[in-house]
Amino acid sequence: MKNIYTPRKSALLVLCALSGFLAPGFARAEAGGNLVVNGDFSNFTTEDNLWDGVDGAGFLAGWRHGTYAVTEKGRAGNLEMPLSVNFVDVNGDGLPDLITADATGVVRAYINIGTKTEPKFDHAEVIPIFPPQLAKDTAWNWDSWTTPYGVPKISMFDWNHKGAPDMCIGNYGGDILMLHNTGGATSPAFPQPANYQRVKVPVAKSRPWGNLFAPCVFDWNKDGHPDLLVGEGSYSANAVYVLLNQSSGSEPKFVEDQRFYLCYGDGREQLVPTVVDYNGDGLPDVLVGDRKGTVGVYLNPGGWKPGVELPLSSYIQFGNTDTLGMGVAPYAVDYNGDGLFDLLIGKTNGRISLAINKGTKSEPKFDAPIELRGEKVFKEPLRIPSAWTLDAGNNRGNLYGYISVSDEKSPGGGQILKSGYFPSPNKVFKMVPLSIGGRDSTDFFQYWRDEWVPVTAPWAARIRHANAYCIRQQLGPLRTGATYQLNFKARGKGIQDGICTVALLGAKENVTTKFKRLERGVKPIKDEANEQLSETVTFTSGAQWASVEKTFHVGFKDRALKDLDATTLAILEFKFNLPQYTGECQICDVQLVEKAAK
Repeated sequence: MKNIYTPRKSALLVLCALSGFLAPGFARAEAGGNLVVNGDFSNFTTEDNLWDGVDGAGFLAGWRHGTYAVTEKGRAGNLEMPLSVNFVDVNGDGLPDLITADATGVVRAYINIGTKTEPKFDHAEVIPIFPPQLAKDTAWNWDSWTTPYGVPKISMFDWNHKGAPDMCIGNYGGDILMLHNTGGATSPAFPQPANYQRVKVPVAKSRPWGNLFAPCVFDWNKDGHPDLLVGEGSYSANAVYVLLNQSSGSEPKFVEDQRFYLCYGDGREQLVPTVVDYNGDGLPDVLVGDRKGTVGVYLNPGGWKPGVELPLSSYIQFGNTDTLGMGVAPYAVDYNGDGLFDLLIGKTNGRISLAINKGTKSEPKFDAPIELRGEKVFKEPLRIPSAWTLDAGNNRGNLYGYISVSDEKSPGGGQILKSGYFPSPNKVFKMVPLSIGGRDSTDFFQYWRDEWVPVTAPWAARIRHANAYCIRQQLGPLRTGATYQLNFKARGKGIQDGICTVALLGAKENVTTKFKRLERGVKPIKDEANEQLSETVTFTSGAQWASVEKTFHVGFKDRALKDLDATTLAILEFKFNLPQYTGECQICDVQLVEKAAK
């Protein structure tokens, strides 16, 4: 399926809904005349802090995320994607490590602190690369239903035989990318490329032939050069293909006429292949996970030639079932060193399951997979303030960035909303800032389906650069002709371009004077007057609390809006930039009150 594009305005609420960012209606003003709801940040909900790769229940996990793909009802909609998982030694200590890419685009390394026969993992390190916005010259395309470079699947492989695994990436839009490890066996590094095209591996002459690519690097035709198996598909016409490498060097080369069907999907979607000798006959077979949670077995009859399809032999039984009930991404490897292949399985719930092979080389046998556990570094959950929408740039590669309510009391007796970066627990990977460009957005309101709607923080920040933070609240109506005073306190280090805005919209439908003739009857053409105003105040860094104030009058200049009793919509916004891994901003005691008339 090709990427689907829709006009920006008509896609606004759909995208917000797919991302879980629909704005709530404004809540009742707090006692004492404060029009800012939860301005003391005392009310909040909690969610797992997964920057350490361990969820609140102690399981290894990444963030969950959906994308535009076919659902169980046969319609395309918001469908969660499974975690991609590999098992390879990335720090040169002779022990294989877990490397994962979650559906949001965060790549993690769980370093093995156990043994070859008893692997053990405590927490993850974030690998400082962000596949959905991989290169410095790539930018989001938010006119689309989903990000074309998003939902990465990875395959780690030492492509140039230097003893350090490289990273092969497949994405939603049908691209294959190759990130070479420029460090080494003991000091891996995947620097951010300057140009997307330089790391894109050509697999098609012009238009992509699939999407939701899941790569698996393997020398399929045994010519000594690694080939590429690619699972794809959001609709039923999909398959696992093999692309035969035409290069004899460290850079792969693929041509259109050397791409062949290998395993037909037969109506299964989101295919993820892994290669292993399933039945002990010495031939590589293909195991394929799908969106329903089954893992199909495609046996190699031997004597494979280009164009020969591997038949679907069976589905792997996990205990008494052959389905895990959710989308899966399997990875076959001898996990415990007993000579039998096991299955690591990334799941749409963000966790990693392990199915140990208790059979034989010729007859594998699996019990129900067990989800792997770890130990949390960041034990406190994220505290999301009620009535506010937030964006810490995480969906743009702002790694370790957060916005959360702290325990510390504010000068006014409430709590503090902190923004910044969690301290990286990385030991193997050096955290480096990602250069992800963007531009500021001043959209506070959008006209959608004949009405004005407020724009939430995640939508407003969608095209900004990585380290841009945005916090918004939809206010209740402000009285036309009244004067208001905004107050808050701020402190922090490294705050750049800090600005607080009260945005106001006045809109009024006038008497219709124009009509459009239809086949039956006429349709009135809506005639509306509207005007947007904004009142701003800046704030900067400082070790001590600084009180910030702004007094403003609500009044529209458009003559058609002079008789409005109140604003149609109003939004309060804080936005600022924080240098990656060092900046911090704290805001508290936010008040907006109507001043008494003199």
